[in-house]
Amino acid sequence: MPQLESSKIMKKKAFLVSFLVTISILHAGGFRVSLQGIRQAAMAHTSAHTRDASIAFFNPAGIAFIPSKLSVSAGAFAIFGKAEYQNVSTLYRAETDNPVSTPMAFNIAYKATDKLSVGFSLTTPYGSSVDWGRTWAGKDLVTSIELKSFFLQPTIAYRFNEWFSVGIGYIHAIGSVNLQKAITSVNGRMELEDKDASGNGFNVGMYFKPTKDLDISIAYRSKVDMNAVNGTAEFDIPSSLVGSSSFATKNDRFSAQLPLASEFTLGVTYRVLPKWSVSADWNAFGWERYEYLTFDFEQNKVGNTPKDLTISSSPKDYKTSYAFRVGTEYMATDDLALRLGYYYDQSPVKDAYWNPETPSTDNNAITGGVGYSFFSKKLMLDLTGIYYVGKPRKINNDFYNFYGEAKLHSFMLGFGLTWNPF
Repeated sequence: MPQLESSKIMKKKAFLVSFLVTISILHAGGFRVSLQGIRQAAMAHTSAHTRDASIAFFNPAGIAFIPSKLSVSAGAFAIFGKAEYQNVSTLYRAETDNPVSTPMAFNIAYKATDKLSVGFSLTTPYGSSVDWGRTWAGKDLVTSIELKSFFLQPTIAYRFNEWFSVGIGYIHAIGSVNLQKAITSVNGRMELEDKDASGNGFNVGMYFKPTKDLDISIAYRSKVDMNAVNGTAEFDIPSSLVGSSSFATKNDRFSAQLPLASEFTLGVTYRVLPKWSVSADWNAFGWERYEYLTFDFEQNKVGNTPKDLTISSSPKDYKTSYAFRVGTEYMATDDLALRLGYYYDQSPVKDAYWNPETPSTDNNAITGGVGYSFFSKKLMLDLTGIYYVGKPRKINNDFYNFYGEAKLHSFMLGFGLTWNPF
């Protein structure tokens, strides 16, 4: 029987299970998916906009300034993304063949009184699909994953006067994931799945309109500790290994907890001219709290903790990351809006901990879109396109014995409708 407790195999197993829990909450192509508003995304996903209910996700205080008693907004995106890997020593190359990902957003807000507003937001801030194929060189790390996640946020806001409001939202997060990978050391495969990961958090904010031409948004989204308590692991391995010291069963379960980062956002919109506005955002993401990931299998000894091989812990050592965004909107006519934007989004993953299930890079993105209003601006149609390119980076992951260079790029299309009936 192969020596499954060897250091190299244990590290690979630790990586794979830690990956399962990680991607059950995180976006596999770069963590935070900044696609919670069609109009916002066209302007680099800037936040200081109170046209409709989509502000609920960005800053709960903003719903108090929506110029309609009732506002409903909905939108969806299609993401076409690809990651590439090269071993610089052997010149081996691989790239993903990802299915199209479709994050969405739905928001509703209502003015209960002149000062008190309530709302609800349903978004998918983390989610994607990555497929490296079953034969690539890193198949023992990951072959494919599919992730779906949802943030449900009821919101309340109070406007103290004509220029200032505060708001708070409660976040309940749920998620599911499917991961597949090879175990070449035993001529087998593993499929990991978790359909019930969940966590809770909050979103608070202040919104200022000191003049008719200036909007200032300050918002904080708390950390969310996602709990996986009933994940399943199915092992397609030779029958002779079932019941061994490492593989007690072909079907096991695990539990774990993963911290999602907090997020602070400062956003500003200034109307330079009656038909021209400029927006900017600065984001800080608190990923530094993500130092290790630890999980616990029920039976199989596929961990890397010497005192208990059903427990695995892998280093992450993430860092605080930042994003800067700038966007603009010009009203070509009373009903037609033209939009452009640019943003730089820093990766929290260090070179020494980069891995192919989260091919994260520093990103530069160009955004653009159009919007058109119907029926005296009661109904609005928005279209958005985004192209981002990841800065090529070197990989020096000693823990997983994984080295090389990586880069990625994506193209996104978005479509949204907003209804402000009265």
